[in-house]
Amino acid sequence: MPVLDFKELSQNTSPAGEDLEALIRELGRRLDLKPEWTGRGADRGRDLYFTERRKGALGAYEVRWIVSCKDFAQSGRSVSENDVGSVSDKIRQHNAQGFLLATTTTASTGLKAMLDGINNPGLMETQVWDRHELENLLLQDIHIDLVKRFLPSSYTVLKRFTSLPLALQALDVLLPATISEKIQKVIDTYQMGDSWLTGNRIWPHDRNSSETIDLALAALLDQNDAVEAANILISKFIEFDAFDALLNTLCHFKSDRTQDLCLQIIKTKDRNGASFNAFKFYVNQFEPDATEQISIAMQLSSDDLHELYADEISAFVDDELTIDPARYQAWGELDALSSNTRVKSINPNNIAFTANAEQNRIDYSSSVSVLVSLTYDRQEARRLINFPGNVSGYINAHGMFIEDFIVNTESFYD
Repeated sequence: MPVLDFKELSQNTSPAGEDLEALIRELGRRLDLKPEWTGRGADRGRDLYFTERRKGALGAYEVRWIVSCKDFAQSGRSVSENDVGSVSDKIRQHNAQGFLLATTTTASTGLKAMLDGINNPGLMETQVWDRHELENLLLQDIHIDLVKRFLPSSYTVLKRFTSLPLALQALDVLLPATISEKIQKVIDTYQMGDSWLTGNRIWPHDRNSSETIDLALAALLDQNDAVEAANILISKFIEFDAFDALLNTLCHFKSDRTQDLCLQIIKTKDRNGASFNAFKFYVNQFEPDATEQISIAMQLSSDDLHELYADEISAFVDDELTIDPARYQAWGELDALSSNTRVKSINPNNIAFTANAEQNRIDYSSSVSVLVSLTYDRQEARRLINFPGNVSGYINAHGMFIEDFIVNTESFYD
């Protein structure tokens, strides 16, 4: 049953939909999406944009989102394709990379299919914040004041569900002191402002995920056992979005405990994504220095290290060995093949990563395909040949390095 009544947004004198725009803009600001919007034009419309900053293991980039706000709470109808127009054209026209639909109802089946059809992460992305997602965001403890500001009647109703501490205080005189102290300890542990830190509050969309969150919170907060909490989260069912919501909510109220939990999850080397996602969350939220980041990354599984670093190592090896190959052993063999040898490209394959605890670094090795251009005196024609080879090196707090590069040129002489 819905908790929030979004019809309240349309009950003031603002132009239709403007309260929703203001609410979405404020949510964007709190989520560090750097909202901005154009002024009202002749058609009384205006464009809202988010700029999302994403961080990789060794770099960051920005994604610009067009935000379309559709408040159909009064009629209750879903948002159709006609309501949003050509999304792909809008993304290109406004030099954006993403389109976010925020609505107080839902997206129609046709619109959802259209948005899913053009969604291509990294090129043209689409997302929908429907009434369920908005309610989930707003009911998080850190945003509950927005409910009070934009949906005051809903906030009044909501307060009725959060008055348990006041009732217990009134019963203090009827309870033995030891019981009263235990109850107060639970309240101090789980009450967060006007809300409660519970599985159902953090993730009301799935019962199994909610129960797993409750078990993990009990281990972490009641028993002060981050190891047990981590084991619960990786051994019992929990949806990815629920896992992410738990870390985000917990981090806002219990930052130190969240750090402990993330570090313990990373140590489990879970192969289903929990360790990898905990590492990314830890890096993004707590911004460890390069030395600490490498030290923590070394606790990941080899598969997670591949997911984390493989693309960047591939680009690094190609750049390093095409720009300045003469620094490495293989160059002598390559240079001897012609009067003017040039390395055109290096394509690593099957990169393997290993944590090197003794030197506090992550070692890597890979087979490579080396494309070289051979030119001879008095000949204008160039010859392109691929040779197999191997490259190895490491990643540490100072960056990425190549230790050895060898190539097999036997096929040239066959």
